[in-house]
Amino acid sequence: MDNRIHREVIGGHLLVIGGAEDKYNERRILRKFLELTGTDGGETNVLIVPVASDFPEFAADIYVQAFRRLGIANPRVLRATSRQDVFAADADALFDGVNGVFITGGDQMRLVSLLGGTKFAQKLRQVATETNVVLAGTSAGAAGMSTSMIVRGDATPHPHKNSVRLSPGLGFLKNIIIDQHFTERGRISRLITAVAYNPYNLGIGIDENTAIILDNEGVLEVFGEGSVTVVDGSQITYNEIAEVDDFQSFSVCGVQLHILGNGLIYDYFGRTPLQPPNEFLLPDIE
Repeated sequence: MDNRIHREVIGGHLLVIGGAEDKYNERRILRKFLELTGTDGGETNVLIVPVASDFPEFAADIYVQAFRRLGIANPRVLRATSRQDVFAADADALFDGVNGVFITGGDQMRLVSLLGGTKFAQKLRQVATETNVVLAGTSAGAAGMSTSMIVRGDATPHPHKNSVRLSPGLGFLKNIIIDQHFTERGRISRLITAVAYNPYNLGIGIDENTAIILDNEGVLEVFGEGSVTVVDGSQITYNEIAEVDDFQSFSVCGVQLHILGNGLIYDYFGRTPLQPPNEFLLPDIE
């Protein structure tokens, strides 16, 4: 039986960031974003999408300055605070010659409710699936990449049925649910709950200043100072989430959990971590 995760094939790479990435000092993740575009800094055209933020102009300015310090002379920005603004934007001009698109943090429900169904969103999907453009998202921009995204949820000490709320996202990652600020905000219970709703979904929790790099061959690589938690429910043998009341905890058995640090690789089609290099392994004990 083929257990590959069915999803759209992206053209380039996805860079999914857990939020609070360094924007002022070494800026390793932002540098990685530019590196993935495969072009020299001066030749890279970056489009910043800050609409998820409560203060999109402020968010845009932060990233414009960060990318300018990394050699991008004129980063483009989707200047919009409403759906009317998104409709009025010249999507063809904004995406013309772009090598990378960066979606900022904020509120993922705001992100999707402003972009969903617009020409801009259609163009974004086209460049992500048909070209080598690198699509990056941080915090809300990361959560919004999923087909089903977490829009609300409590950091509860144990999973319970109402600890998470799901909503349709932008749909670049089918059957994958992204959670961000993961370890810092104690979100393991809500991610387990999200996976328990439909164990076919793969849960991926990303720490702050940490990212995952995904390609169209099913390779997920961890990059950054934190870790990535993978919650795989495909082997669940017992799940009573449908049987309990809304605010009751529930039992679930057979959940697989993987904690991956910088440089480790996970096959998200095959749902298995790949063997780390030998230098990371403990020697055999005779």
